[in-house]
Amino acid sequence: MRVIFPYNPLNEKEADGAFNDEYLQLKQKGIACSLFDYDALQFNEFRPKPGLNEGDLVLYRGWMLNPKAYEKLSNLVGKRGGKMLTSTANFLKSHHLPGWYKQVHEFTPETIFINHEKDVVSAAEQSGWCKFFVKDFVKSNYSERGSIANSPQEINEIIGLIRKHRGDIEGGIALRRVETFIEESEVRYFVFNGKPYSPTGGVPPLVGEIAARHKAPFYSVDIVQRADGELRLIEIGDGQVSDIKNWQVTVFCQVLVENS
Repeated sequence: MRVIFPYNPLNEKEADGAFNDEYLQLKQKGIACSLFDYDALQFNEFRPKPGLNEGDLVLYRGWMLNPKAYEKLSNLVGKRGGKMLTSTANFLKSHHLPGWYKQVHEFTPETIFINHEKDVVSAAEQSGWCKFFVKDFVKSNYSERGSIANSPQEINEIIGLIRKHRGDIEGGIALRRVETFIEESEVRYFVFNGKPYSPTGGVPPLVGEIAARHKAPFYSVDIVQRADGELRLIEIGDGQVSDIKNWQVTVFCQVLVENS
């Protein structure tokens, strides 16, 4: 397996930002790694250094990509003789909320998916819910306003903020039933080739059940404790574009080494 990272625009021999720690540790552990110009993808340019070898199985670790950009990266990797470990279909399955919701719906807050914004208020009114957690198919609103609407009419305000801060709405709108969670209880796990991994060694049975149901090569699983003590799934995300959050870099890199 070869891991590709976006390079630091100020130093093309380094991976960008926090990814450089992963890049250095993986190289030290003997994993093939390459750097490339992330911004050049929009111009259909992909010149990784070192170059790919014919037949390389490629894992991306870097900044967020929308499905169109991921498909472009996958095609460019193919033209260089490699193949992405995660296909575009599997990327979407983890990256967009509708891709994973059905398989694990009983473990996560109830969700309504809306493809056309003009239908949002009427869909919210029909739900009978008092509050709504508002997001697109990938992200919520990170401004101080937050993502909880206390009425159907407040939903459009939050959608406007998501568009303002992220530039666009990706996929569609998701309205999630609000549950009360214990602050600071969220933990991120990773699943690689069906095996769940923990930052501390212990994997809750819930994560194991999710890993058995959601079939994709590499993804993250965010688990939180509800006020009644039950563990709940917050979201699944493609592992290639997921921050390691509460993980030590060494522990995370060992997961990649084990699956290389």
